[in-house]
Amino acid sequence: MMPRIIAVFALMAAFLVTVAGAAHACSCRDLPPKERVRDSAAVFTATATAVRVDEEMLGGGKVTATLRADHVYKGDPGAEFEVVTRAQGAACGYEFAEGERYLLFARAADSGLTTSLCSGNRRLPPGDSPLSLSDETYGMGELTAELITALGTPRAPRPAAAEPGPSGGGPIVPAVLALAGVALMVAVAWALRRSRKAG
Repeated sequence: MMPRIIAVFALMAAFLVTVAGAAHACSCRDLPPKERVRDSAAVFTATATAVRVDEEMLGGGKVTATLRADHVYKGDPGAEFEVVTRAQGAACGYEFAEGERYLLFARAADSGLTTSLCSGNRRLPPGDSPLSLSDETYGMGELTAELITALGTPRAPRPAAAEPGPSGGGPIVPAVLALAGVALMVAVAWALRRSRKAG
């Protein structure tokens, strides 16, 4: 009977430690906006166009969000960004949802840009206008004059690279021209041969 009681207590203790660890694993410092901008490799507003899980949740997981930028406050003004984060909030992962717009603070890593629950990101209403004090945000506090000043003047992202159009005709046109050339040479050779036979 005693081993069963000890086993039950051990299971309860492990459960409580796991729950407490998950609740307190991610602890964020409240940094001034100027420091958040300074410590970031890229700061931009963008809408998530795709969100995929790259690693299973069990080990903390990894999520990659593809985002279409509308304003770039710091970093390369690309039209599209890929940002990696942990899959779980307890591991300081930031939750992305397709179709939602964000103000993102991203750091550079070996795998590209990364962000976290502690980065100072904010979910924004839909749209593509520059940030202003009248904007509502969801999570991590409201936009402040200090934040707007720290962000500075945004740049428009570069236009996305255009897909190659049909103007060049692709590989079909050169192939047709080559065949036409071969056919012409055969026709000329045949005509010369006939003229020799006739003469």
